Amino acid sequence: MNTRPVTTVLFAVMLLAVSLPVKSAEFSPFLGSFAGQARVVGVDQSTAPRDVEVEIEKHKKGFTVSWVTIKTSASGKKKKKEYSIDFVPTDREGIYAAGQKVNVFGGRKPLDPLKGDPYLWARIRDNELTIFGLLIPDTGDFELFSYHRTLLDQGNTMNLHYHRIREDSEGRPGEVFEVKGKLTRTAD
Repeated sequence: MNTRPVTTVLFAVMLLAVSLPVKSAEFSPFLGSFAGQARVVGVDQSTAPRDVEVEIEKHKKGFTVSWVTIKTSASGKKKKKEYSIDFVPTDREGIYAAGQKVNVFGGRKPLDPLKGDPYLWARIRDNELTIFGLLIPDTGDFELFSYHRTLLDQGNTMNLHYHRIREDSEGRPGEVFEVKGKLTRTAD
């Protein structure tokens, strides 16, 4: 029996499967570094803006979003928060799963919101990369938040819109918090 045609067909099928595009939307326009300032919406304009830096890098088949926010108090004291999250493609077009935790096999998986960790995912639609999050505190209430990053000016400017909604202890939508800003692509 000649197995050569079967081997050739199997090789061609494997090659086709490897070369097929992933269903998730293209993230390459978002790759790079951006810096600028953002302000809390609805607060007295005398409130100091926050310095914001965002870096988006290719990571395996997906991408990593890293960002830094620096708030300066009225006394001049700076408070810095840093985050970095890997996102991997899913079977759904434009949707990426967060790989926040490494399992025993070295793979990345989302954290567990029922343990107080944020559950995150990303969506790319046209010129907007959005990171959504769900947080469930010990009280069992919820907090939903989103980071919308929209590219403008052929990708040289990034509008930033952070939005958070918290349910209050009575089960009603409570605090709504927004931050908006504009970032400019920096030299990579």
